[in-house]
Order: sequence, then C-alpha cells, then structure tokens
Amino acid sequence: MTELPPQTPIETLLQTAMDGKLPIKAFMQAFVASDVVLLTGSLVTPDGSGFDPLLFDKQGVLHVAVFTDMARIGVNNQQAPHTLRWLMLDVLRRVPGGYGVVVNPGTSLGFEISPSGVQEVLKDFS
Repeated sequence: MTELPPQTPIETLLQTAMDGKLPIKAFMQAFVASDVVLLTGSLVTPDGSGFDPLLFDKQGVLHVAVFTDMARIGVNNQQAPHTLRWLMLDVLRRVPGGYGVVVNPGTSLGFEISPSGVQEVLKDFS
C-alpha cells in the first residue's frame, strides 16, 4: 500500500475525516466539488467518447477508479495510460448503474463508494 502524506487540500480534508475530526458529510460536500484524475485505456474526445475507465472488481462489483492527485496513480497507469481531470460530481453522474467508485486504490488515503452509495451521494449533493 502506498503511503504518502496528503498532497492536496482535498486529501487533507480526507485525512481529517478519516481521523474523525471532520464530519463525512462536510468532506463529501467538498469532494464532489473537487477535480479528480481518471485513467482511461484510450484517448477521450471532447464529447466524452472513447472513455474506457480503469475498473477494479471488488467482490464481484465493478468500481471506477478515481484519484485525488497524480501522485496517487502509482503503477495503475500501466493498465490505462491516458489521464483526464473531471469534476467528481460529473464522474458520479457518468458511473453506470450497478457500478461503484474506488478512490485512490492501493493507498491508505482512499475509500470506496458502493453502487447504492453513488446514488445516495448524487441525491444528497447534486
């Protein structure tokens, strides 16, 4: 597991929330308004076509991988060599039904959002 101190303001908020010093709702409000890095297997056109996100299988459920900073990508770019930045709320809106999200996979500064959690976040923060 990659151990890096927080690299960005959103990562500092995430660490604070993980330490129990910030309500999760306050973190999520800031998180959905932040830019995240996505890895894709092919180049993405301005209309969004060609998006082939890096996916992780978590107990039979596919999760779209997002990263809070380029430093969190690690070796994952070998599987999906192209990067793009999107607003996290826009990412959540594009996650197909039945898919979850994994934030900073392979790092201690990460978490998962289940498929039902994606819908809850969209309902609460859109």
